[in-house]
Amino acid sequence: MSGAPATSGGSSGGYRFILSRRWLGYIALAIVAAIVCVFLANWQDHRRAARDAEIERIEANYHGEVRDLAAVVDDPAAPLPESAEWARVRAVGTYDTGSTVLARNRSLQNQAGFYVVVPFDLASGGSIAVVRGWVPTTSEGGPPAIDALPAPPAGEVEVEMWLRPAQDSSEDTNPPGLIRAIDPAVIPGMDAPYTGTYGQLAAESPPPADAALTELPPPSTDPGSHLSYTFQWLAFAVMILIGVIYAARREKRALEAARAERTGEAPAPEYVVVDKDALTRRPASRPARRPVPRPTRRRNRTSEEELEDALLDSQGY
Repeated sequence: MSGAPATSGGSSGGYRFILSRRWLGYIALAIVAAIVCVFLANWQDHRRAARDAEIERIEANYHGEVRDLAAVVDDPAAPLPESAEWARVRAVGTYDTGSTVLARNRSLQNQAGFYVVVPFDLASGGSIAVVRGWVPTTSEGGPPAIDALPAPPAGEVEVEMWLRPAQDSSEDTNPPGLIRAIDPAVIPGMDAPYTGTYGQLAAESPPPADAALTELPPPSTDPGSHLSYTFQWLAFAVMILIGVIYAARREKRALEAARAERTGEAPAPEYVVVDKDALTRRPASRPARRPVPRPTRRRNRTSEEELEDALLDSQGY
């Protein structure tokens, strides 16, 4: 086996041009871009981990054991612990239907509508806001009349609900009867409310006499595209660095070709590794081919012999 360098000017001096200001700028820009891609990949990976933890929490709590509200949230003024999101709890009390409000900008299956939020006065003291369901906008595009909404059960009711963290309404401007963020602090008629959480209705006992509101769908457990985005950003980082290396090799070849044209010298050819034994090895003998007999040409007796007989007859032979 024998071989030779793949390109001319194989010494490291062939890439001295990368020390120029232009190429140092290219390399610095490529390194910065690759680092940014790595940071973005790390950010997407953190989002993936957070989403996976949220899905695990939903799956554990949403269909989990029903517990007493006081056993899950012992301090009504404290924020809802992250571990308690979507926890299913029970409570006993009465609805304050006169303080019902509608949470606007709540779509369901691509249809605009409202959440119906009713304060629930607990038998043990205090109150908690309960989202009883969803209603669509009217044909005029506005909110329905609160008095026309399906009424909750009258008297003492046992409610099962999923706990959700309270929303921030500090920047909201709410017209009468409407809210934007479900913040118990801005819902009227609530005495000593649970300020850090509200409930999403799961069941009522006894059930309501009127037609029920549209139930809210279960929370999504779609993991999203964070994992694929992580790999995409890493791929971009690798592609940027490979692109710089490829561009440097192309410029080196272009410089060598220009130098050869300027000096009148042919650029050193590229070599490949060859097998000397393969060049000197005689090919195996092949079996002799039998000659293929050619078909004999038949004389056309009609045209030649008959012409000769006719000539002899004319001469008296």
